[in-house]
Formats: sequence, C-alpha cells, structure tokens
Amino acid sequence: MYYWHVNTIKINKCIFIVQIVLFTIILNSIFCNAKPLKTEDDRVKTLINLKIIEDGGNLNTNVTRAEFAKIVVRASENRDKVSDILSESVCNDVSIDAPYAAYIKKAIENGYMFTFLGGLFKPYEYVTYADLSRACLSLLSYSNKDFRGNQVVGRILKFEGLGLNENIKRDSSELVTKMDIINGIYNTLKEKIKDTTEIYGAKVFDKLIIDNDKELNASEYKESKVEGPFVVHNVDEINAPFEITKHNVYINLVKRSLDDLKYDIIVYGYAIYYIDLDNNSIIAYTERQDISSPVDLRKGYVYKIYYAASNMLMPYRVDIDRYKYMLDSEEVKFIFSASGSVREEDYIVYLCNKMNDIDSVYLDDSGKVVHKNDESEPYNGSIILVFDVNSTKRWCND
Repeated sequence: MYYWHVNTIKINKCIFIVQIVLFTIILNSIFCNAKPLKTEDDRVKTLINLKIIEDGGNLNTNVTRAEFAKIVVRASENRDKVSDILSESVCNDVSIDAPYAAYIKKAIENGYMFTFLGGLFKPYEYVTYADLSRACLSLLSYSNKDFRGNQVVGRILKFEGLGLNENIKRDSSELVTKMDIINGIYNTLKEKIKDTTEIYGAKVFDKLIIDNDKELNASEYKESKVEGPFVVHNVDEINAPFEITKHNVYINLVKRSLDDLKYDIIVYGYAIYYIDLDNNSIIAYTERQDISSPVDLRKGYVYKIYYAASNMLMPYRVDIDRYKYMLDSEEVKFIFSASGSVREEDYIVYLCNKMNDIDSVYLDDSGKVVHKNDESEPYNGSIILVFDVNSTKRWCND
C-alpha cells in the first residue's frame, strides 16, 4: 500500500512535470512564431509614408487643434481637396490667411472637428481625447445620429469598443500627445468603415497593404507615379525615361500607336501628355474626335460662368463657345471661381468627359436638377482638367 502510494506520487509528479514542459513548449511556440505587433517607430513611419504627418519629432508633446485639423484631413478622402486660397474667414478666430485655415475649413465641413459657441474654433487650444475619438469615428462615417444622450461619452465608448484606443491610455477631457494621435489614426486606418466590410485605410489609400496580421504595411504603399502635363509640338520632343517606341501609348484614354500620336500632332499642331512611370506608358490628349474615347480635348473661349443662388462662392456650370458643361469636382469649381485662375472671355484648353449615361440629367440656372425631357438643351459633358498650353501649367487635380 505504501509503495503504491509512493509510486502514485511519483507518477503524478511526472505527469505534472510533463504538463509544465508541454505548456512551456506551447507558449514558446506561440511567442516565437507570432508576428510582433507594429512598434511605435513602425506606426510613426507608416503615417509619414502616407503623408499624414511630416515627421516623427515631438511625439510626447500636445498638439493644437489647428495642427490636428491638418493631420485628420490628410488622413481622410478629402486630403487632395484642400484649396490654398480661401474667399472668406473660416471661423471668427480663424482668418483667411491663418495657419492651417484651409485644413480647419475642411475638418469642420466634414464633421471631423467642431466649432464652439460664438463661431470659435480655438485653434491654439490643445486636442483632447474626446476630440481624437470624434475625428476618428467621423473618418469611419459615424455621425451624431449614431449616438444618443451624451455624445461625448457615446463616442468614447464606441471609440474604445472598436479598439481604436489601442496604445492610448487617456480620459475624455485629458489632453493627448502627438503619439496618441498617431496611434488613433493608425488604428482607424485598420478599422472597417461603418456598416461595411471595407477597411478604411485600404479604401482611402487605394494601394495600402493590410497584412495578414491586420497591420498596415505602408512600406509597400506607393502613390501613382505620373509626371506631367507636358505640351509638345513634335513627337521627338517627348522626353521619357524609357524607349517610347517599345511601350504603350494612349490617346484620349484609348490605346493607340506612336504613329497615331505623330499624326495627331501634325494635324492639330500639339499634344498634351503625361508619363506613367509605374507602367512605362505615355498618356496623351489630342483634339482627335474618337467615338470610342470617353474624353475630348477642346479649346475655346469662356462665354459665361454660372453660380447657383444657394452658393455664390463656387460655380456649378460654365459655357465655353457653344458648349455647356457641368463643374463636378471641387478643384474644377475653384478654377472657375472668383478666387481661381479662369475668367469669362479667357481662351483655354480643357479636357472634358462625354455625357453618356448622365446626359439626361443636369442643373438649371438656379442649381436645380433638371431632366432632359424638361428642357431642350442638355449639358455637353463635364470638365475634368483645365490646361494652360503656353506655360504647360496644370491648373487642377494636382
């Protein structure tokens, strides 16, 4: 009996030791094979590569609301829609020429940030944890109607419920540091857009890689490398870092040959082209009329610029010679606005799309949507780009 008891103890001890050894092996296997989470330095470099922030300095300092407006807009789908010139003050305490004024305007317009009573933005106050949670949730398409009762508390609970507070330890009224903001934006880029399965960062930065471990790989993110526009009057003037006779040539977005481009330059006297460095291609625009092309390059005098009564700052329509065009994008509207570069009676070269499926819908002089059956003169398309051929300057879509 005694010996059985001893043997039982020895057996149990051996089992216990084996269990410890196996558990240790399993733990070692997990931690040795698991991919490490992105380090602080990795997260900083990711946002620098995406051009959301400019540098990795002063990570432990607080950030002003004005500085934060620039960061959050650069992390948004509106990052390329910021005008350098404003026609009116943004807030009572933010003048037209104030630092970050254009970013503050975009941040307010899109609900990323808010104004205080009296129309104040308080640009030099520091950003709080509540400010950060609001901005990040707004990027993911959450709005006031998604939160009942106390908006601040509701937003913070959602912010933390989604895990956007990873690597951030703050209270609602507590000030955040630059590193906290970097962490919040980084976590937002990994999160799904509200009511969708689409990852925010992959949508807004269309070539951003999301690793299998759900971390961002901005080292593989590359913005499209396109140089131009350039104006040539002879095909020999085309200067590209590759042999153009051996690569693709597109004219008005239709694949053509180099001989076609030579012919167009002879007939029309010039061509406007871009160099697509990613694909070693020449993307040219000429006055060739091609039924298979979705765009036309045209020249003409600006006859009239129209403003809707509801918005006297940005035009919605322009007449060039006998054609009527929609102005869809904010960049093109700005070109034709009072603050832009184009005026009535100016002679311009422009790229327009052809009105295909949407040629039955347009706007009247008041900015109201009108159907083709309601009026006999539909639009001839919408303007995509405006060029200054003499200086080869591109006026929009930088």
